[in-house]
Amino acid sequence: MVLSNDSNKVVDQLTKLKIPVYLAPAAVTLDDTYKQLSELGTLTGHPAEAGDLVQRMKDDIAKLVKDVPQRSAKLTYYYELDPTLYSVTSKTFIGSLFSLVGLENVADPSDADGKKGGYPQLSPEALIKSDPDLIFLADTKCCQQSAETVKARTGWAAITAVKANQVVALDDDIASRWGPRVVDLVRAIVAAVPA
Repeated sequence: MVLSNDSNKVVDQLTKLKIPVYLAPAAVTLDDTYKQLSELGTLTGHPAEAGDLVQRMKDDIAKLVKDVPQRSAKLTYYYELDPTLYSVTSKTFIGSLFSLVGLENVADPSDADGKKGGYPQLSPEALIKSDPDLIFLADTKCCQQSAETVKARTGWAAITAVKANQVVALDDDIASRWGPRVVDLVRAIVAAVPA
């Protein structure tokens, strides 16, 4: 059995029942993702296939990142987890992917000391003042958010990303996974960066 956490000490309970358990907590880095995929490949008797998958992912991400246009000043972005303005900082797995692409996170100052675990809730005023160049919505399915709903929020029509039509609707499933689909998320980030 593959688990992402040990809620209610379920690992001990399953082990007592002689059910093998692989604990794979949420990845913090891309290397965590690669390690977990490799370990799962070994545990399921497919180490070569897992190794090939990891190498393809590394190659795909490297190519995507290499093709991003270089800028003298970094573009800024806001990544929305939900309409109550929870976001991620650069210290999270998702935030690290945006850093790979060379984008600057407007949420970082909201959790500079790390006390919010990399998941701060921004105020509307702070977000409008930060004026991100790009907005990424990871709440399109769960919360039906879109460029139109963002533009309709009080004061948001003045944000650079909204004015420039740089509000990017992501697939919630791709935006929240740390497995092979992380390449799709990097691809979506890169595609959103204006040339």
